[in-house]
Amino acid sequence: MRYCKTCQINYDTNLEHCLLCGGDLKFDSDDHSTYKFPEVTKRKKSNFYFRFFIFLNIICALITMVIDFISGSNLSWSLIVTSTNVYSILFIFILLNPNFWASKLTKLILSSILVAVIIGLSINDYTWAVDIVFPLTIVSTMLLLTILILTNRKKWYDYFAPLFIMSLIGLIPGLLLILDVTFIHWPSVVSFLYSSITLLGIIFLPSKSSREEFKRRFHI
Repeated sequence: MRYCKTCQINYDTNLEHCLLCGGDLKFDSDDHSTYKFPEVTKRKKSNFYFRFFIFLNIICALITMVIDFISGSNLSWSLIVTSTNVYSILFIFILLNPNFWASKLTKLILSSILVAVIIGLSINDYTWAVDIVFPLTIVSTMLLLTILILTNRKKWYDYFAPLFIMSLIGLIPGLLLILDVTFIHWPSVVSFLYSSITLLGIIFLPSKSSREEFKRRFHI
């Protein structure tokens, strides 16, 4: 049994430092007040309902594929339904995941963009998804994260990683513009310029203390 000479308390654990004064604990067999830790058993959460939800979405996707196959169509309708089913599963999974809400927001935005592009490809009309939805959604999310950083400077590091990821993804519309994939140019230009400016701001604007805090928190 470990003993704190300063607080005169025995610890019935393998702790090396006292919880009260922070001093080193010594081995001692004398009778003193004992600080015991009750055993805590974690109760596993049942994920039956989530698995049942996945099961229903898979059944729905299979039924639509069979209907498309029997009707002789090109599976475009079933692809739309399946993509929305997968998005629903990802949506619930991300919400149930114990991550910071800014990280959840980033994942949901990226999932929404991906589903929109898949739906556009399935109906042979992806212009609205690639030219408008993709770049403007990225810009809106980056703008929201930037405002949150400026208004919550003490917790800027909570929003930094999502902003950095979105800034990198925001460069993609510019690449699509160069490759002549897009037809409506101004959203891609806005996304590319805003992402470039944000990345430059991330590199040059933070103070030395902010950079050190970032390295410490992200173990760089």
